[in-house]
Amino acid sequence: MRGWDKNEIHVRSVDAAQLDFKRIDRVKDPSKPATRIDVMVWDKANLSHPDRDCQAVASVEMDMPAGATVQVQTRDGDITITGVAGVVAGSQNGDIMIDHVTRMVEAGSLGGSIYLKDSSGRVNLSSAGGGVEVTNVKPSDDEDTFEVGTVSGDIQLNRVSNQKVTAKTTNGTVTMTGPLAKSGLYNFQNMTGDLILAIPHDASFRLNAKVFSERQNFVSDFALKYLTDPPPPPPAKPRTPAPESVSSQYVFRRVSAVYGTGDATISIASFGGTVRLKKI
Repeated sequence: MRGWDKNEIHVRSVDAAQLDFKRIDRVKDPSKPATRIDVMVWDKANLSHPDRDCQAVASVEMDMPAGATVQVQTRDGDITITGVAGVVAGSQNGDIMIDHVTRMVEAGSLGGSIYLKDSSGRVNLSSAGGGVEVTNVKPSDDEDTFEVGTVSGDIQLNRVSNQKVTAKTTNGTVTMTGPLAKSGLYNFQNMTGDLILAIPHDASFRLNAKVFSERQNFVSDFALKYLTDPPPPPPAKPRTPAPESVSSQYVFRRVSAVYGTGDATISIASFGGTVRLKKI
């Protein structure tokens, strides 16, 4: 699906048996152009049961006005959308690829991955079994938030400049690379994966972290000013295995620190893995 400069919709498919347009906006004058349209895709099996929901197996290409908001749902197919104002997309097992959206993105997949790049606006992304990769995203106004969550997939954020960023994963690694937004608020939560924040050497931030880890790994390239006792270095790897009767103990620790003038705020809750602040 792609946006274009015409005020009309063009749909084509070499696989579908039939394509239908259904106007779903409520207007007093039906001669006026439609503002909301359902595009129905039918294969031969669907045509014999027109009362059922559209479940066609077909590849579809669509051109639509660049200022439109697109809402699309698939079961097993991939979704590719470019050059529109807003996107609401969902897939059970397919990947979702979105770029050059100007106002809003909401996307979710159960078994697939999500890729978003070169876009702006409010963003909400979620995947249960796949990863999420985001590159070059910014707000269209100061209120635009950025939220992303996975269950078992990695999260990679590259140059996300929204002022409020939230990233959560149950079983995956979270990596954020790029400058911090002025007065930005960053919230990261992970259960078993690593957290890597690669930010410029001249960044300014306040850090509030809750670390609960067997290894208690907390590594910083920045000379932080600790407001609490600094976390100890990771323990050296033993030369010989520990006796079976000795069990490892998880340790909980709060870390509060400042670098520079503390312009942005980074909040971290990590329950396993390494937390690293890396200079770029």
